[in-house]
Amino acid sequence: MKAAVVLSLLVAVGCVVIAWFIAGRVGASFAVPQPARPDDIEIVAVEGDVIRYRDTRPDVGPADVGRMALRLLGGGWVYTADDVTIADGVATRRIEKIDGAPPKPGDLAQLDLSYFPANPKSGLGLEYEQVTYPGPLGDYPAWYVPGTNSTWLIYTHGRGSTLREGLRVLEVAHRAGHPGLLISYRNDEGAPRGDGVAKFGVDEWQDLEAAIAYARQRGATGVILGAGSMGGAISLSLFEHGSPEARAVRGVLLDSPALDVRRQSRASATAMGVPGLVAELGFLLAAWRYGLDWEGMDYLSAVDEVTVPVLVLHGDADALISVEVNRPVFDALTKQGNATIEIVPGAHHLGIWNRDRAGFDRKVSQFFARVAGAAGP
Repeated sequence: MKAAVVLSLLVAVGCVVIAWFIAGRVGASFAVPQPARPDDIEIVAVEGDVIRYRDTRPDVGPADVGRMALRLLGGGWVYTADDVTIADGVATRRIEKIDGAPPKPGDLAQLDLSYFPANPKSGLGLEYEQVTYPGPLGDYPAWYVPGTNSTWLIYTHGRGSTLREGLRVLEVAHRAGHPGLLISYRNDEGAPRGDGVAKFGVDEWQDLEAAIAYARQRGATGVILGAGSMGGAISLSLFEHGSPEARAVRGVLLDSPALDVRRQSRASATAMGVPGLVAELGFLLAAWRYGLDWEGMDYLSAVDEVTVPVLVLHGDADALISVEVNRPVFDALTKQGNATIEIVPGAHHLGIWNRDRAGFDRKVSQFFARVAGAAGP
């Protein structure tokens, strides 16, 4: 009898210890800013327009798929074509362009998913303004690129990313005449400091709301919301919270959106072999320790508030935010009748442009035209 009691106590204590550990892992993954990535790419050889390199830490950084840039530790950039072959741990790519000092064997680098460097001028050749807009916690930095249209693109990047993430969408928007505003939000570098925890829209929607107000003050008659990963959560949270600024939204473009973080966390815990009850206890402890609102980060309930055209692009190889985790939200958007859900074969998280640049540009361009048609003259 005593042995059974002791065993039960040990099991209970063990479950609590594991749950506490899970809560800590959750807190670390939600912390912003994230720890700096290592320079994990080692250049093996450069022969004419061919570069070979080895990924020394394949467990970190983006998947090496599609069009990529290599950001060298010394400051140079190498831009590669789409195709990559990997043999014996060494990747081979064709170089399209080099900025700065050329790479040489032994150099260290990072794979850069955002591809375009620095800012709209350096990355796309577009003139821009470094602006700030007032928000609930202070002044937030942003990039503004002028255009001829009165409907602006406002792009919200994902957790741990930068304004550069939005350049791929800005490029298409600029061709269509839309001014672009690539925004920061709380806990970003240069932005007001929040509590250091990514809330996936529960708090950050107020920063997007302030950006829309700023755009309207500068003459925007409407806005198209573009967003990647956590930026998608922030965008739908704007609608869920009934922001009056949502009335200015003409369309929503979501790239690899994170629309139910709790469901994704559960799926990750299951894949790790963590028992369901222990995982749930870990999530409860994480909510208590880090102020996470799991219910608030589920945006299925926001769908009814989104009545404008929506385009979702999501890769079926996305291991960070899977298509299946988002499926209830996608199905609800489809049922509502105003959304197009494009599942892209072979694309990883935020890697749709990298996988198929021409297809990405075409889909986004068609969406901007659709929004313009829905808005009328």
